[in-house]
Amino acid sequence: MSKMTALNLATKRDVVVIGCSAGGVDTLPKLLAPLPPDLPASVCIVQHLGATETSQLPAILARAAQLPVKWAEQGAPVEKGHIYVAPPNSHLLIVGEHLMLSGGPRENHSRPSIDKLFRSAAAECGSRTIGVLLTGMLDDGVAGLRAIQQAGGLTIVQDPEDADFPELPSRAVSAMTADRVAPVLGIASALAAWVGRDIDPIEVPKQIGVEARIDRIGVVDPATLGGLGPQSPVSCPDCHGPTWLIGDEHARRYRCYLGHVSSARDVLLHESLATEAALWSAVRALHERAMTLESLAADSDRVGRSQVAEIYAGRAREARSQATLAHKFLTDVVSGLKE
Repeated sequence: MSKMTALNLATKRDVVVIGCSAGGVDTLPKLLAPLPPDLPASVCIVQHLGATETSQLPAILARAAQLPVKWAEQGAPVEKGHIYVAPPNSHLLIVGEHLMLSGGPRENHSRPSIDKLFRSAAAECGSRTIGVLLTGMLDDGVAGLRAIQQAGGLTIVQDPEDADFPELPSRAVSAMTADRVAPVLGIASALAAWVGRDIDPIEVPKQIGVEARIDRIGVVDPATLGGLGPQSPVSCPDCHGPTWLIGDEHARRYRCYLGHVSSARDVLLHESLATEAALWSAVRALHERAMTLESLAADSDRVGRSQVAEIYAGRAREARSQATLAHKFLTDVVSGLKE
């Protein structure tokens, strides 16, 4: 994005985006309850949900919130004083003055993705945005929160000691200097104080705009990704295609031209699982080799071919020994992968 969007020419902070995963269903009502019914901002929420999950999240939040809460709908206008929740298995994006739902590629193996919502808000709303990252696992949302900060928005992270699941906020605190790190009630107070304040619009960094556009359209020419970073030797965990290395040492990510995005930690987790699966396959193959050789030894012995039977039996013992060693090696490797 080489120029500021029309939305970013507004002069008030009036867009709040919130992301959470594990523990969010209990935390969100505590955050939303104190917000006044005349809050001069729209609120968009991504809570990680299972793809086939039948969720009552808007109803749960509506019981606590003073603002109306609803599932986000395709093409709906972004209105102040309303709370929009990303539906299961759909990314929620802000495009212009409307909401966009997308069944596009997962980011960090998540759909909806916190990063995608945050990045779209950064690209479209810039310094009008306040990003809030709450309790959760892994690091979906960290890169997006940094994008909001780079676009001139304000950032808030739940105090890890206050979070039911501190991993996600801890990763955010390690990756950036947020404008506020606070317990849930402190976040609500900050939102009430910051929303509606005057701002000085700034130009949104080009890379944020390019990534947000890719999030909307999905498949892109690989040359487009070449403008974001170098090609990586690491394959995409989702489609096994080539990836391009983007971000920086604080939030390194891998993006493929189909649209999948994975953080470095997400790639490492996938590689750990793939390594363990490959090793288990090797252990199984050695056990099956031993059983096959034992069967051949027994058959040979039954037909009086004792010398051949002994050869097969020796090979079977060797395979059993190899399987035992491989099993021990696997357990040692798995212990290392978990560290």
